[in-house]
Amino acid sequence: MTFLRHFLQKFRRSETGSISIELLLMTPILFWCFLSTLQYFDAYRAQLMANKAALTISDLYSRETGFVNGDYLNGTRDLLRTLTLSDENPDYNVTVFYWHEKRKQYLMRWSRQRGPFNALNNRTLATHAHRLPVLSDGERAILVRTKIEYEPRYGNGIGFMKGTGLSELVFETFIVTSPRFAPSVCFNGHPRTIPRASRC
Repeated sequence: MTFLRHFLQKFRRSETGSISIELLLMTPILFWCFLSTLQYFDAYRAQLMANKAALTISDLYSRETGFVNGDYLNGTRDLLRTLTLSDENPDYNVTVFYWHEKRKQYLMRWSRQRGPFNALNNRTLATHAHRLPVLSDGERAILVRTKIEYEPRYGNGIGFMKGTGLSELVFETFIVTSPRFAPSVCFNGHPRTIPRASRC
């Protein structure tokens, strides 16, 4: 009994193995912090790529001197998907508008979309008036809007890793540019017809 009593007292005072227990307790927390950092970094990376891709598409339209048609819209959508590394087809629309001095409002010349991101009309364009630049009477400008869906890569639905705090996100951009080499960018839905079928 004396031996057993001394053994229990020695076991109670012993501190061996405490580091292993602390490591066991802290490992899930450290793993959560590491994975959360990766998740937020990846989300910021995806947002930056979406912004840069939208700027590239907008610059592409601003340099156009010929007619834009449906094939052109499909091609730029493919480019947008490539630049954003998106598995799905991203949504975007492009609108050419101008300022009407007498009516004191922005009016649309043409607007087309790819995906469910609806094209604009004069009424919906007016809701964005506070975001549009000051133009002279009749001056054209190009508005490119994109919508990129982002699904978290890490920690989405993995037990306690749901606590990373990110769910599916949608990155939207709103880019306005002026035509660089032509007064306007014209849309022609029927490339084989004469230019009078176009909208400028």
